[in-house]
Amino acid sequence: MNKFKYFLLLGLVLQVVLISCNSDSGQDTQAEPVNRPRATVPTFNVDSSYSYLEKQLDFGFRVPGTESHQATKDWLVEKLESYGLKVMVQNFTATIYTGEKMPGYNIIAQHNPEMDRRVAIAAHWDTRFIADKDPVEENQDDPIMGADDGASGVAAILEIARQVTQNPIDMGVDFILFDVEDQGNMNGETDTWALGSQYWAKNLVPKNYDADFGILLDMIAAKGARFGKEGYSMNYAPEVMNKVWKLAQNMGYSDLFQDYRTGGIADDHLYMNQAGIPTIDIISIPRPDNRESSFGTYHHTLDDDIDIIEPRNLKVVGQVVLAVLYRHSDGTLGL
Repeated sequence: MNKFKYFLLLGLVLQVVLISCNSDSGQDTQAEPVNRPRATVPTFNVDSSYSYLEKQLDFGFRVPGTESHQATKDWLVEKLESYGLKVMVQNFTATIYTGEKMPGYNIIAQHNPEMDRRVAIAAHWDTRFIADKDPVEENQDDPIMGADDGASGVAAILEIARQVTQNPIDMGVDFILFDVEDQGNMNGETDTWALGSQYWAKNLVPKNYDADFGILLDMIAAKGARFGKEGYSMNYAPEVMNKVWKLAQNMGYSDLFQDYRTGGIADDHLYMNQAGIPTIDIISIPRPDNRESSFGTYHHTLDDDIDIIEPRNLKVVGQVVLAVLYRHSDGTLGL
C-alpha cells in the first residue's frame, strides 16, 4: 500500500471514530428539528354552531345585570364544562360611560391546560344596552338582540371547542368569552369599550398567562360579511394576520377574507395585544371607505337578529380557525 492510500485510509478511520464518540456522548452539537405528523383538521359543524347561536337568542338580551345575562352565563359555563374543559369565571364590576355599574363575568375555558404551547380564541358574549344607531328614533333606547354582534363569535367558539376536545391536538387552546364589551360611548374614548378585556389584561386569568397568539371573533356571520385586515391587528400582529388570511384564501375563502386594510377597531383584541398576546380580529368591515359607518347597516340596531345571519359565513370562519389551530399544532402554519 502506498503512503497516500495509507494516510487516506487512516484519516477515514479516525473520522469514523470521532463521529462515533460524539454520537455516544449524548451532547448533540445541533438540536434536531421536531417533526410532528400532519394533523387532521376536523370539520366545523355549522348546524351545531347555529343551534348555539339560537340558544343565546332564546335567553333574550344579554345586557349585563339582567336575569337573561345571568342565565346565559350559567349556560355557557355548563356547556364548556360538558366538553371537559377547565373553566374559570373572572368576576368584576365595570362602570360604563353613563356612570352605571354593571356586573361582569369573563369566562375562560382551557383545553390541555398543562401544555406550554397555547393559542387563545376569544369573543364577547354581552349585548348592547341601547340600539343607538337604529333608524327609528323610538327604538334607540331599547337593547339589541346581538345575533351577529356577540352571539355569532360565541357560537363559533362553542363548536370549535367541541371539535378540539373530540379531536386530539398537540397544544393547549384557551377559549375566552369577554363580558361588558359592547357598552361604550359611540362618540367617546376608545377605553369606554371592551371593559371586560381591559380588566382581564390587568388581572390575567390564568395568572401570568401567555400564548403564541390569539384570534378574536366579532361579527362574523351576517349576510354581506367581508373581513379586511384590521388596523390594530396589523400593527401588533401582522405575521399572524397575514398567515391566517393566506390560509383562508388557500382554502377557497378569498370572497370573505380579503386583502384591503381598515382602520383600527376598539375591540377586545387591542387589550389582549397590550397584555403581550399578539392577537388579530376577524371582524366584518364590509364598507371600509364609508365614513359614516364601517359596519353593516344592522350594527347597534334592532335588525341585529337571527334574520341577518348567513350560516355559510359562520361555517367558513369556524373552519378557518380550526385549520389555524391544527396547522399551528403540527408546525405547518409557520408561526
